[in-house]
Amino acid sequence: MRTSKQLADLQDKRNALLRLIQNWREPQLVYTPHVALLVSRAQSSETNTTAPSPLAPETLPENIPLFLPSSLPAHIRSLPELKEICALEQRLREPQADDALAEVRRQRRVIQGLWLFKRLNISGTGNRPNTRMITLYKRFNKKTERAAEKYRSAWRALSVLDPGGSWSTRFKELKKEHVSGPGKEPEDTSNSRYEPSWIWLVPRVVDPSSAETTIGEDEFKETMRVEWSKARARMRRWSEEVLIIQEEMRRVIVYQKWKAAWWRERSSLRDLVDVTISSGISGYAYKQAAICLRLAEKCAVHWLPHLKARGVTPAWASEYEHLVDEDLARDNLTDAVESPENVQLNGGIDDVEEEVDNEGDDSDEEVDDDGDDFDFGD
Repeated sequence: MRTSKQLADLQDKRNALLRLIQNWREPQLVYTPHVALLVSRAQSSETNTTAPSPLAPETLPENIPLFLPSSLPAHIRSLPELKEICALEQRLREPQADDALAEVRRQRRVIQGLWLFKRLNISGTGNRPNTRMITLYKRFNKKTERAAEKYRSAWRALSVLDPGGSWSTRFKELKKEHVSGPGKEPEDTSNSRYEPSWIWLVPRVVDPSSAETTIGEDEFKETMRVEWSKARARMRRWSEEVLIIQEEMRRVIVYQKWKAAWWRERSSLRDLVDVTISSGISGYAYKQAAICLRLAEKCAVHWLPHLKARGVTPAWASEYEHLVDEDLARDNLTDAVESPENVQLNGGIDDVEEEVDNEGDDSDEEVDDDGDDFDFGD
């Protein structure tokens, strides 16, 4: 609910806006007389409504159509006499989009600062400070939404006035998910898949008279330097982890080979007279050595395809490549055997074998029946 003072202030702003629109209509009709018909139609539609309320949405000043060149029908906008007017609106809309986008970035920096302050100083201190912080966040979030809507209005106008123009390299469609950053959102826990929104990468015009566009140094320092440093640190840490994983794979295989040799040495350390005990010890030691070698082969066969798929060829690959080829050939053979054609063929062979077995059983029964007819009596 709004207070009476808030409603009075709102009405004053609406009255001021309505006066500005009425003062603007006269020069608009001078420079763009084609708008007169559209304005008269809009006014007639408002008067034709039954008992229009002063607070009806169509009568509010903020909802009155301005009929700028970008909102005119295509057959009117393409007239030669409106070419200069359209160019003037385009010159107006580009700085509007640039300023609105800068305002979105500024508000987002404020919001991120609020969340950081809340996490460090307010979390866990009670409901009242948290409620005040949330109210403050909503206030800045509304300002961000207004700036974003202002940018969208300018972007739609530019898309109509000059589709695919030079402005399209800097300004893109602003969706809801693009209004984020700088940095990760509080609920985002992923580091490897984080990408900054394009709004932080848009170059800004330094001098309107020159075509050169660069990112302002101050803005770059405030928004991108920290994120770039974090991303570089994560990249270097992940690159190091890849090398560590390769080294761990190598050590596993080297350790299993060393353990197999260690077991083989254990087979001949005890000099016993009893050959039975000596052979048992030797057999157990060689069995453990074979298990270690088999573990090394299993690890190599499992790891090598993944490493080669990523362009990594370890030093121990040549020793186990033939096992990978054999494992691949075995899998292909298994797939071929389990194919529908082979399954149907094997099923037919099984049916034939079953029929042959049944015929053999029938012939045995016939022989037994015939045997019952023989008389072995006196």
